[in-house]
Amino acid sequence: MTFRRMMPVSLIPHALVLALVLAPRAAAQEFSFHEPGARAASLGGAFTARADDAAALFYNPAGLAFLKSLRVKTNIMFADRTTTAAMPEGGRTYHSSPNEILGAHAVAWQPVRRLTLAAGLFSPLTYESLWSPGSAVGNATALRNSLRTNDFRIALAFEVFKGFAVGGGLDFISSTVTWRHHLPFELETYPLPATAFAESRHQLSGTGRSFTAGVLWKVIPAVQVGASYRDDAAIEYAGRNSYFVNWLALNGTVPSPYGGTYHISDLLSMFYAPQDVTGRLTLPRKLSFGLAVTPVSKLSLYLDVERTRWSDLGDWEFRSTQEGGDLNPGWTQEFRDFYGIDPDYGVQGVALHASDTTNVKAGLEYRPASYLAVRAGYARLKGSIGAADLTMIYPDIDRGVFTLGFGYEGPLFSFYGSGERVSDLSFDLFIRYATAGPEVSALPGLEMTYDSRRLVFGAGVGFIF
Repeated sequence: MTFRRMMPVSLIPHALVLALVLAPRAAAQEFSFHEPGARAASLGGAFTARADDAAALFYNPAGLAFLKSLRVKTNIMFADRTTTAAMPEGGRTYHSSPNEILGAHAVAWQPVRRLTLAAGLFSPLTYESLWSPGSAVGNATALRNSLRTNDFRIALAFEVFKGFAVGGGLDFISSTVTWRHHLPFELETYPLPATAFAESRHQLSGTGRSFTAGVLWKVIPAVQVGASYRDDAAIEYAGRNSYFVNWLALNGTVPSPYGGTYHISDLLSMFYAPQDVTGRLTLPRKLSFGLAVTPVSKLSLYLDVERTRWSDLGDWEFRSTQEGGDLNPGWTQEFRDFYGIDPDYGVQGVALHASDTTNVKAGLEYRPASYLAVRAGYARLKGSIGAADLTMIYPDIDRGVFTLGFGYEGPLFSFYGSGERVSDLSFDLFIRYATAGPEVSALPGLEMTYDSRRLVFGAGVGFIF
C-alpha cells in the first residue's frame, strides 16, 4: 500500500491490510461478473459458439454475420452483491450489499447478404463496495469504492463462405472510479486526546479505446465452434481528491503557533487541501473459446473456456498533480515547524496483486416447442486475488454460478383488428445465483473469513424486422 500520510503506528498494519480492500475489485474477476446478454446469462455465459442474437456483438462479433434483417435487443438486469467479512474468534462481522441496475443494448443490420453492421452499449466492468458497520480498521481503507465502465462498440461481420464468418469491432470506453476512506491525523508535537480522521474522497473519470475480433464456424448442422478476443485498454483517469471533516465528531483543542488554541476540526480543515489527481488502470485482454453441440434436435449443449489477463490491471493508486511539490501552501512553515508534520497525502492507493484467470462456463437448452426454450447453466469463476492478499477492499474469491432461464423467439402480431404479423419477437428471462466461501485471509492479524453471494435476475427483449 502506498498511503503517504503520517498515521498512528498502531493503525499502520490495519491500513496496510485494508488498503487492499479498496482496490475496486482488487479481486479483479468480480469486475466482469455480470453477463451483458440475457440469453447468454441463462446459459451460464457460454455464448461464444452460439452468438445468435444481437448480443453476439458483446460475445463474438462473428456471429452477427448470420443474423438477417434488422435486429434490436435490449437487456436489463437487477443484482444484489452481498459479502460478509467476519473477524476471528467471534469478533465483529461486516457487510457489504450494494444493489445494481445494469443495461446492455445492441442493434444489428444486414444491408446485403453475408455482411452485417452492428453497434451497442454495455458495461463490461462494474464493481462497488459499501461496508457497514464502520470501524477504525475498515474505514482507514475503504468506506466506499466503485468502478464503472461504459463501452460503446461498433462492429462489422462477414460470412467468408457458407457457415464460416469473421467479425471485428472498435470499443470507445468511458470509465469512472470513486473511493472514500479515512486518513488518520496525528500531531508529532502535541498528542491528540483521541484519534482524528479526515475523509478522503476521490472522484475520477477517464476514457480509452480497444478492439475486438471473433470467428465462428458452423462445422456441421450439429456442431459450431467459435473464438473471440478483446484487446486491453489503458484508461488514464483524472479528477479531484477532496476532504471532509466531521467537526461534530471531533472534540478538543491544541495550542496555536501564534498563541491561543485551534479546535482540532479547524486544524484538519487547514491541513488537508483539495488536490487534482490522476490514476491509471488497464482493462484486461480476454480470449474465449466456445463449442456448441446439438446431439438431438431439441437439445443443445454449450461450453466456453475464457482466459483473462488481470495481471495487467495495475494498482489502485491516485496521485496528486502537485506530488513532489507543495501540496498545501496554506499549511505554512510555521505550522510545519510547530506541529512537526508536513502535508504528505499526495499519493494514496493500494497494490492489487491481481493474477490471470481461466474460467469455464457451460449451458444447455431444451426446446419443448418450436418457439420456446428452457435453459440452464453453470460457471466456475476463479478469483484473481489469492488468500495472501484478501481484504475487505475487494475480497474476490472463487465462486460457482448457477443459472436458469426461459426464452421465446417467434412471431409478434398486431393487437389491432387484422392480427397482422408485424415482426418477430425475442424474449428471454433468467435468474442467476452465485455463492463463494468461506475463505480465510492469510493476512497476519486480520485472518478474516469471507463469504459472498450474488443474486441477479433480468430480461432481454428484442425485435427482428
